[in-house]
Amino acid sequence: MARTPARSVTEFEVKFENSYTQFQLGFEQGSNPRAWNRLLALSLLNAGRTMVKPMKQEAPVRTGRLRNSINAKRGMYQRPAVTVGPRPGQSRGDLKGAWYRWFVTSGTKPSRETKSGIKAVRGVAARPFVVKTATRTDVYKRALDTYWSTIDKYFTDKVFKDRITKFRKTR
Repeated sequence: MARTPARSVTEFEVKFENSYTQFQLGFEQGSNPRAWNRLLALSLLNAGRTMVKPMKQEAPVRTGRLRNSINAKRGMYQRPAVTVGPRPGQSRGDLKGAWYRWFVTSGTKPSRETKSGIKAVRGVAARPFVVKTATRTDVYKRALDTYWSTIDKYFTDKVFKDRITKFRKTR
């Protein structure tokens, strides 16, 4: 694809309310990095899941495929990370995905290059509902509150902490 698609990435800024919380998190990061990474990944995934419903409400509806394909999933390359937005599906025939999602969110140009030259076609205006929804203050604040409540639960709920810190050994 020649055009760069609109990003559906929202970055969370971490700010500490007091120095004791900062000390607790720093100690946990240094003493058990695997548990720390699992906690951050789970916190981000929970925060991303809060954005799914508002994003589905803002999606342009024609057949409903685009709206139904919106989900939150873990990031693939830079972890801990989360990606929120429409998923492509397995193929064009997959009813659970929207293979055309970039045409809607990024739009298309009013001309195409063909073998015989440049051909004028009808362009499609971009509808960047993913980015607009993710940057709305109410949606962002709710996601950030969910992020911090998950981290707080780690320090207050023993059962939750035990589930994160206990790992299965792999060979």
